[in-house]
Amino acid sequence: MQKLSDQSYTPKIWVDIDIANQTVKVTDNGTGISAEQFRYLLKPNISFKKPREYRGQKGVGATFLAYGFSLLRVHTRQSGIEIAANLRQGRQWASDQKESVPRPKFASEQFTVPQLSAGESGTSVEFLLSGSAGERPKTLDWIGARTAEQWLDVLRIKTPLGGVYLNSAKFSPHAEVIVTDSTGHISKACAVQPEYFYPHEIPDYKVATVKDIEKALSAIPGSSEEKFTKLEGSYKRINIMWETYGTEELCSSNSPFESALNDDDRGLIERHQVVVYASFLRSAKMWGDLNDSTLKLKPGERLIHGGLQMASDFMPQGDLSIIPLTSTIGYQANSHIIIHFSDESPDMGRKVFQPELTKLAEKISVRCVTIFKRYLQHLKPDTGAATLAPDKELYDWRASQVSYRDKNALAFTAAGQELAIVSRPQQEQDVIALYHQLIGMGIIRGMRFYATSQSERYDSLYSLQYNDESFRYRKLNNPSGVNPTFNFPYHSEPRVLEYKYDLDALIKDFAAEI
Repeated sequence: MQKLSDQSYTPKIWVDIDIANQTVKVTDNGTGISAEQFRYLLKPNISFKKPREYRGQKGVGATFLAYGFSLLRVHTRQSGIEIAANLRQGRQWASDQKESVPRPKFASEQFTVPQLSAGESGTSVEFLLSGSAGERPKTLDWIGARTAEQWLDVLRIKTPLGGVYLNSAKFSPHAEVIVTDSTGHISKACAVQPEYFYPHEIPDYKVATVKDIEKALSAIPGSSEEKFTKLEGSYKRINIMWETYGTEELCSSNSPFESALNDDDRGLIERHQVVVYASFLRSAKMWGDLNDSTLKLKPGERLIHGGLQMASDFMPQGDLSIIPLTSTIGYQANSHIIIHFSDESPDMGRKVFQPELTKLAEKISVRCVTIFKRYLQHLKPDTGAATLAPDKELYDWRASQVSYRDKNALAFTAAGQELAIVSRPQQEQDVIALYHQLIGMGIIRGMRFYATSQSERYDSLYSLQYNDESFRYRKLNNPSGVNPTFNFPYHSEPRVLEYKYDLDALIKDFAAEI
């Protein structure tokens, strides 16, 4: 990014996806990494970028790559000096509980980056996707993306390649995606200034902004019915409504958000220069059409769908969350809202953003849906038997869960009690349910819970109560007991308990010092 001051410089990014060999390689023609910087490359919370100016300054990405995958390869060139090295078994070492895997170290290798062959500075990072049975992705094409055009869209939706530039000058790299499919066929797709895949960009649909609709209506005299009757056809029977709102619009006294926000909310909006993108589809079934007809991914996938997307550093942060509507909750599935914060370092754990910012985003997203509801008559009617879609969706979901159970069965019995959960956890909520069931069965003993939460920053508050010697560890008859050095009875102070789905999520929290 430092090279942007050079007017002759054109930033370039290459993404190589090799489905057959399960590798992903990202190359850029930036400043490269010096030998001194390379020494600290994998250290958590180390970043070589200037805060507030560039995308991503948390210093956790390289650490995650090193210990989240089986192979990491880094090639870099700066001022004519080349460094090429690989690190193997990082994931195995991080997951090792028996200390049988030696701590991985970088090993040198030959510099081979065709895109930087002209002596240009830059960096190439490659990693291998692999895992034990049952881990996703089993193969890189599990989602159904096998061509470069498909992968370009996937990367725009799910990675920083798709920038969210709602309140800033756009970063304008030349991006090239190269995909080698399982048969060895190579495809390429290019994009200049790639951005997030905004729903109103779905091809072959009639779209309009709320402000354009309002402007057209205000130019027509008469009652609301007369205005709508005389309104030109481009603002009727549309498929997607959308709009953006800047910081000043959100905080102004005549804003449609005025009654939904208090002074503290407006203070946060101004501090973080909040900008909003909102879209509303005439039917939630259009997400399926986008998946099947436009993205052409595996049937049933919903890579992008209705919900609230938080963003900062000009890119999406975390997964979509539910818009907390209290009425007409069906419109949650029709709406796709992006709330972008500037100068905000998200919590990279499960909650993503600090609670006050999350609550603000939820307020704004609810009001966006309220605004769209005023113009529902401008949407094309959703034809067809609407009641069939939920039934079909439920049928597919049930079938997928039964199939998952068959391949990932979980069975455990202790003291005549059988575990009620029959499948390996698929998400964090499953881990929480499993953990508390083990407590209920008496496998885990001595924990007393004050409260749990899915919306506050912390998952739960608990204390330990070991009343007598029966809690002491014994290899044969109490393997889940506590350290023999405890003095009984033992009662602890209240403590915070966080749940994580897997080791990767835990590493993210450690890296972010959460």
